Amino acid sequence: MPRPGGIHATASSFTRSFHLELETAHLLKRPLNLIFQISKKAKNRLRPYWLALNRVVSWLQLRPRITYIKFLRLFIAPSIPVQAEGKLYLHLGCGAVDHNKFINIDGYPFPHVHYVQSIDRLPQFDDASVDLIYASHCLEHFSYGRTKAVLDEWYRVLKKGAVLRLSVPDFDKLVEIYTIHHHDLDMILPPLMGGQDNKYNYHLTALNKVNLSRLLQAVRFTEIREWQPGSGDLTTFDDFSIYKKEIAGKMYEISLNIEAIK
Repeated sequence: MPRPGGIHATASSFTRSFHLELETAHLLKRPLNLIFQISKKAKNRLRPYWLALNRVVSWLQLRPRITYIKFLRLFIAPSIPVQAEGKLYLHLGCGAVDHNKFINIDGYPFPHVHYVQSIDRLPQFDDASVDLIYASHCLEHFSYGRTKAVLDEWYRVLKKGAVLRLSVPDFDKLVEIYTIHHHDLDMILPPLMGGQDNKYNYHLTALNKVNLSRLLQAVRFTEIREWQPGSGDLTTFDDFSIYKKEIAGKMYEISLNIEAIK
């Protein structure tokens, strides 16, 4: 027999803990505002400490939200989409994007995410069980020393003849922007290095068509080619695959969209 209060009592206690953690995060953020009131010279000296503290505070604000949603998902979870003929499509690192034909996997527990986890290991999927993997601006979040291992894992779960469809920041396009705009590195830092506003949003490698194709070939993928966003239902996503960066009134594409066959 469930104890008095049951789930509701647990949820109430969890909610109080959640709000307490949020209050703590807000209290910690107050000292950051003082930095903006001091001299420029002092700001420059304190900048590394401010950035480190800001990352801690951002994580403290994110952590209770993630924990709270994970708790709720014990009782309310999104249903796994079932496709005709039992086809299985994975959207890795889906973020806020929800395509109703894909199983969503992400480290942040958005309501539509089916599996809250890292995307470099997919133990719940058998060898050769998946028909399509889509991952937009995800591969660059793994260190260049681990990129092949991540691709190996994705290769493992794909069926023979299945598609790996990727979008990544294109280093060649970023260099072109950098060159056109008089070697102003600030023009390309966010797409090159990541937004760095939370622990997940850091880029740890650089990719272009040459080195990504070489990596895919090393993992035994074939028929490596570029793909066009919006060319079909399974290539239409409101994400970075279609993103254009505006600089001085001109729009620049920043993504390399490439796919390969197992």
